[in-house]
Amino acid sequence: MRLSRKRRFGQSNHEKQHAMKRTRPDILRPPGTGLFRRGYLIAPKVMKLHVKRFVNVLAVASGLMLCGIANAQVITLSDFHNFHLSAAYGNWDAAGSQIINGGEGYTPTLTSGPTSFGVNALGYGSGAYNFASPINGAGAYQWRLTFTISHPTAAQGTFWMNPGLDIADGTHLVHLTAANTAGGFLSYGNYTAGTYTIYGNNFNDTFGGAPLDLSTITAFNLELDPAAYDASQGGPGTPYDITYTSLVVLTQVPEPSSLALFGLAAGGLLMASRRVKRQ
Repeated sequence: MRLSRKRRFGQSNHEKQHAMKRTRPDILRPPGTGLFRRGYLIAPKVMKLHVKRFVNVLAVASGLMLCGIANAQVITLSDFHNFHLSAAYGNWDAAGSQIINGGEGYTPTLTSGPTSFGVNALGYGSGAYNFASPINGAGAYQWRLTFTISHPTAAQGTFWMNPGLDIADGTHLVHLTAANTAGGFLSYGNYTAGTYTIYGNNFNDTFGGAPLDLSTITAFNLELDPAAYDASQGGPGTPYDITYTSLVVLTQVPEPSSLALFGLAAGGLLMASRRVKRQ
């Protein structure tokens, strides 16, 4: 049998198209069944590949941003430079320390220096400091108070005491509890001579009052309850010395590099989407 001209020189275009449909149905489909580029369908496998690329880029950028956000901004409430209390109470107050007023009968000494504020007293005492204008600490997640105890000395031993901290927002005083002391209540713990940084991870009131409004910090109050160091509880009953050097709150802020990474990721996604549209 004699072959036609088409059959002698190979398959016709029509036959080639049918053969491609049978072997690669994802490459060529009838119009109206999907997205076409120059008459040919963009294969689902190709589309899935681009989607995976988008997800990978976004995941990497998000991970890098989370690492950068961990940077902390320090807001200093006091570095105790030439510091003076606005008011003193109990045995931190000269008049209040007198026996006739219910004190221990030992006149306290409050010392203001270029880098610290010291208290030498006997028995419970406290003192408040009012800011000239409110401080905005919105977003703060932690407070830190650093101080040094000279007495009791290491030779005297370790004693259960409370170097406490309260912060006010103009409407009420919030009694804070430290997260790194043994007591789990206010700042009670075992103390002896040495330098300490106690901190708390929230600004809730220990006694159940309303939380602190961090956007309007108006004052803070320092206190020391000698507790087991006091003679009434079997302690030496001698004056204590405590020196304050720093009170800060910490807030989390994104680093400039994190913002740059976010912009880079957004630009990458935009370029990738444009590439898909052109294909």
